[in-house]
Amino acid sequence: MKITVDFEECLKDSPRFRATIEEAEGDVCELESKLDKLVKLCIGMIDAGKAYNTANRQFVSGIRELAQQSAKDEVIESSLNKFAENLQEMINYHTVRKSGQKAFAVMDLRKFKEAKKQFDKVSEEKEAALSKNAQVPRNKQHEVEEATNILNATRKCFRHIVLDYVLQINVLQSKRRSEILKSMLSFMYAHLTFFHQGYDLFSELQPLMKQLTGQLDQLVVDSAKERKDMEMKHSTIQQKKKKYLQCGFQIWFSFVEH
Repeated sequence: MKITVDFEECLKDSPRFRATIEEAEGDVCELESKLDKLVKLCIGMIDAGKAYNTANRQFVSGIRELAQQSAKDEVIESSLNKFAENLQEMINYHTVRKSGQKAFAVMDLRKFKEAKKQFDKVSEEKEAALSKNAQVPRNKQHEVEEATNILNATRKCFRHIVLDYVLQINVLQSKRRSEILKSMLSFMYAHLTFFHQGYDLFSELQPLMKQLTGQLDQLVVDSAKERKDMEMKHSTIQQKKKKYLQCGFQIWFSFVEH
């Protein structure tokens, strides 16, 4: 909710003005709390992204080691190296997106806080001056004049500071929409760029992936046929071995009988 404070009302320092100020201060306090929380969550997300990138780099390194070990198989080696290259590119994109997350800025509340500090101080001084002016004996002209002068000076100072404070409140309320949305849009565009780059990258890789999928289907068929052939060969050898053993036993028994 956008809360604005009337400049004319602030000079009167009316109860209505004080109620509006209290509401505005509560709103800014809550806004600051939500923004601080969001920034901490963003920092946590960036740190998690760093750990994710580290794990990804290790995984890509493992793929390249497997490709190197498979150097005798050109299809495996070339495919794994190509996949590793694309995954590394995605890591690079992720690093750029992380930089975009770091650009997530929050509203600068320093001017508001400084103005509030001065406003609170001058408000106390004004209350003290009013109290002193009310308590001074009216038969002591010198003290009356002194208290009146202090009160007038304090009121003048109060008007100057309260105008500045109201200005800071209204400026803050005025720019909160643009500042929050600007940061959030920057964050979302970083995601958009990341996923768009990833889509383009894998679109270029898709023909190779489809080619390998076709080859893999054929490899599965060939592997099943090869396994069946080996099982038949194994069975044939086992049968031959059994016959040789039976023949050997017959020769041995014949030899024993004689």
